[in-house]
Amino acid sequence: MAQARPCPYCGNNPVPHRIYWYNETLNILLTGIRQAILYNPASASLARRGWGRKFARVFLALAEALRIISRQKDINRCKVRRAQVLWEEAGKRDVEMQELLLFGKPIDVYIARKKECPTGSQILFSGLPRPAGYSNRWLDLMDDKWLLKKKFLAQGLPVPAGGSACGMRAALKIFSHIQKPAIVKPRAGSRGRHSTTFVFTPAELKSAFHIAQKLCHWVMVEEQLSGPVYRATVVDFKLAGVLRGDPPQIIGDGKRSLKELIGEKNRQPHPGVKDIAADAETERFIHRQISNSKFRISKNSPIFPPAGEAGNLQSSRSPLDYVPPKGERVSLSEKIGVNYGGSSSEDFEICHPENKELFVRAAKVLGDPLVGFDFIIPDITRSYREQRCGFIEANTLPFINLHHDPLLGAPRNVAAKVWDMVKKS
Repeated sequence: MAQARPCPYCGNNPVPHRIYWYNETLNILLTGIRQAILYNPASASLARRGWGRKFARVFLALAEALRIISRQKDINRCKVRRAQVLWEEAGKRDVEMQELLLFGKPIDVYIARKKECPTGSQILFSGLPRPAGYSNRWLDLMDDKWLLKKKFLAQGLPVPAGGSACGMRAALKIFSHIQKPAIVKPRAGSRGRHSTTFVFTPAELKSAFHIAQKLCHWVMVEEQLSGPVYRATVVDFKLAGVLRGDPPQIIGDGKRSLKELIGEKNRQPHPGVKDIAADAETERFIHRQISNSKFRISKNSPIFPPAGEAGNLQSSRSPLDYVPPKGERVSLSEKIGVNYGGSSSEDFEICHPENKELFVRAAKVLGDPLVGFDFIIPDITRSYREQRCGFIEANTLPFINLHHDPLLGAPRNVAAKVWDMVKKS
């Protein structure tokens, strides 16, 4: 049987498109009904009394009795790095942590309890633990990029211009009113799946719109901000880490093509960094920038000179044959981080105080004690007030392990701050 071709738009984190589309689209469509059921005075009262956790324990006991759910106690068998850093820190605190398996398969659900405490004191959580009695309606809304944008706009927090569309006419209307280039992405989703950057023309918008709509009926069309993507993680309304993520990049020498420079970089890999792909998707990404040669921005961003200047590429050749001038930095993908040949750096210590205050303020606006923000800003050492920047996403289950394992910079023990927060509740 032939193996299914990997999706170039999902990157290293593929999902079944049809199932994902129904899930994300229904989540948005049923938001009002879900909010009314889950977040009302009666449900809030039950949450304060711990009925949610009591029900979860009864359900777990039944599922285990029927052998639907099983447990495993070996941290080395756990494949989720976010859970591993929690597990490692739990061991330092004499907290026993176990992973739940559904028919023998991991589902990112765990149990934790103090070893000397009775079974009834254990906590059951998915992904990350939260305080006891916790009930926050914005936790249910955070993954909706359009609702998040409107919330932040109302509170005066910086976000890129743009909006949500479910049809091409609406998308074109938004596109006509925003600064170019644009970014087009599913309204719900994560890890940059089916996102398209450097969208300059209506034709490119149409292609990007259809790519995004494969994962969600609603699509975001926004101004593309320039700069690294920072993951600011806030725990217990205190900033815990500020991780910089960069896409795979090449610096030109004026002599060799992108293809040659990529080959050289892949032959001298940095430990923990995957090879840079030189495939059809990379070519499409580079071509969008080359074909719009008027796009000239900062020294640290992709620059493609107008026709007639050094570095120009004949349209009949592959974008990977482009020879960037000496010192030019060329990004090669929409995706960021070491899994795509990029880089990461923990920049908490150099983050400007006003930027730190901004991230905490954003968490307080949402009322959530555990959230990761994706924020684009050219220079994290300068105040956000002095730059074109903005929040592009909020994550209900931030990958706290990124702060533990940066490629550069001093690691931050965010897992310890999570357990400190849980202990207080």
